[in-house]
Amino acid sequence: MSQHLPDQFDPWRFADLGKQISGRFPLADLPRLLACLMDTEGEVVFDLVFQRDERRRACVQGNLRASLKLECQRCLGQMVLPVDAEISLAFVEGQDEAEALPEQLDPHLVEDGWVKLRDLVEDDLLLALPQVARHSEGGCTLSSVDEPSLDPESESETAERENPFAILAELKRDHD
Repeated sequence: MSQHLPDQFDPWRFADLGKQISGRFPLADLPRLLACLMDTEGEVVFDLVFQRDERRRACVQGNLRASLKLECQRCLGQMVLPVDAEISLAFVEGQDEAEALPEQLDPHLVEDGWVKLRDLVEDDLLLALPQVARHSEGGCTLSSVDEPSLDPESESETAERENPFAILAELKRDHD
């Protein structure tokens, strides 16, 4: 089922019509997300349903799926992050409306009465990214990754290393 995807839309009208949108965007077309990716190949697939909730708020429910190639911050190699994110948003025109939303709804600020579909999808992909991308334990490409250890024996090894300020102490002693 192929349908024309709007560049921008009126979220209140879409909610009134109970509009459903399914589609896909190439990851290369999402400029803010590109800064986080190691590889721009692939696409995001999304399914969105617009509706009014019991309080007559314009909302969108749905999900998006993508495989994002990120840089592991442990080994600096490439890792694949599968994203399968649920979207549950209410469209708001100001901060007061956003603060009045229930916990299960995230606000999406609407400026000038229009929402850009690509921005809506990209925002939720960005929110799905981890704060620190890294492989699961044992998944890094390096044979050994230097990470701080909580082992007391390794702490004594660290203490045995030469203190960089020891040289200053010696100079001070020699000067006195």
